[in-house]
Amino acid sequence: MRVQFSHVVDLSILTGEPAPALALIVGGILSVAIALYGHLDDSYLDEVGTVFAFILGIAMLVMAYALWSEKVVSTFTLGVVIVLALTLFLKPLREIPWAGVVGAVVGGVAAFAASLFLPSKVFGVDEWIILVVIFLVVGAIVHTLFHFLEDVLAIASMVLDWKPVMIIIGLVSLVEGILLLMGSSISALF
Repeated sequence: MRVQFSHVVDLSILTGEPAPALALIVGGILSVAIALYGHLDDSYLDEVGTVFAFILGIAMLVMAYALWSEKVVSTFTLGVVIVLALTLFLKPLREIPWAGVVGAVVGGVAAFAASLFLPSKVFGVDEWIILVVIFLVVGAIVHTLFHFLEDVLAIASMVLDWKPVMIIIGLVSLVEGILLLMGSSISALF
């Protein structure tokens, strides 16, 4: 019996009014709030705001895809959604050592895959020694490649996490969201 999936995930709820406008308004307020109050030593707003920002950033990236695929908003609005989503989403990600995590996972998967095919001895060397070497070599190669991407991510998140940039992105998003609710856009004003 063959099972067919006739339904694809319907993302139209993310593209219909007022979802994009509300996401821009809430994200803009969150971006400005994190920039102004979140970096204080005696404030837990940074941690709370970062959790909400991360979740909203993921939702806005999905929303950006839906908006792009359905061509519901202008290119400017789509760009504002993407930049705001990245601003919210990337903040906590720079703390994770992605190169090490991905290197260890890929090295482990390569060693596991090799263990399925290797005999107990290879050229007189025990299998576990070969598997450790495979893990280290593959992990080191992947770590090196991903370290460059991690540096690019760090630079992007430093730029987007800089207070003036967060405030500007937040205010532009806030204004764009309000104008979307009124049936207009910043791009329509110019």
